[in-house]
Amino acid sequence: MKLRVLFQTRPDYLKNIAGDSIQVIKTKEYLEKLGAEVTISASPTNLSHYDIIHLFNTTRVKETHNFFKNAKKQNKPVVVSTIYWDFSEFCRCPDSPEGLYNNWVNSQAMRKAIFRGANLLLPNSRAEAELIKSQTPGAAPCHVVPNGADQIFALGDPDEFYRLHGFRDFILCVARICPRKNQLGLAEALKGTGLVLVLAGPVNDREYAARCRSAYPGVLMLNQVEHRQLPGLYAAAMAHVLPSWFETPGLASLEAGLAGCRIVTTDRGTAGEYFGHLATYCDPGDTMSIRDAVIRALNLPDKQQNSLKYHISNNYLWQNAAMETLRGYETVLSVTPKFSID
Repeated sequence: MKLRVLFQTRPDYLKNIAGDSIQVIKTKEYLEKLGAEVTISASPTNLSHYDIIHLFNTTRVKETHNFFKNAKKQNKPVVVSTIYWDFSEFCRCPDSPEGLYNNWVNSQAMRKAIFRGANLLLPNSRAEAELIKSQTPGAAPCHVVPNGADQIFALGDPDEFYRLHGFRDFILCVARICPRKNQLGLAEALKGTGLVLVLAGPVNDREYAARCRSAYPGVLMLNQVEHRQLPGLYAAAMAHVLPSWFETPGLASLEAGLAGCRIVTTDRGTAGEYFGHLATYCDPGDTMSIRDAVIRALNLPDKQQNSLKYHISNNYLWQNAAMETLRGYETVLSVTPKFSID
């Protein structure tokens, strides 16, 4: 008998693609390869058909809290991919959306209810687990499930991008164009370097995107990149830079590293736990720190890129994430699995 799992996530997870969307889609894909039966729902529903309920994302927490209450009401075991970091510092930065801090503080009670009431939390790192425990006494047990990337990113062809745009060897940032991802800080940091900058991702904030264009004339913005184009895009870049106000650890960094890019990433969040000395780190609030990190990354020997690619391939693929997720389910169900594993 197959394990029947219900994933519940925000209703716009496909329309507004972000890291949590990819985590939902890929975890489902690889759990099914392990023999589980996985359904995705974006609204509270009758749960009688399912053995375990898996919720995603406690940053945008309102929908998750509704799913959580519904599951508890129906006496179903709940696991949560928390996808959590503390927003407080970002809320204080100059480009933070108005009212964000109040919204964050006012929604903390819902997060704490989920953290305490779930059967198991599935943070993406030890640092995330420790943060939850420190901020929420009495939180449920944690089982770390690292984020992943697809092996296809190791097979990207840089000539695909060159044929479309006529250049290669640029600085790349793959992320939603918005203040938290800090593309404006990156644009300002690269002034005077002569480096070509490519920002790839949907525009969440049009005014912010316009400021990025003004800060770095000549920047190429690719706002509708298809997923199948990403391996070639990463492969054509010299370095991928994610100077966000925090990352956990940033799926784009995993994908870019697997594609052979040098990685520059924020020192806020959990990237250091994933990449160690194989990435270069920057302070998102300091443009000179971002600039210096990019220059240092470009001067790294090729063998470090190869080591990073090997490290990700051996530790952070989606099949690894699916196996750890399955182990978490087994812990909650506390029985020898009665479902098939292919």
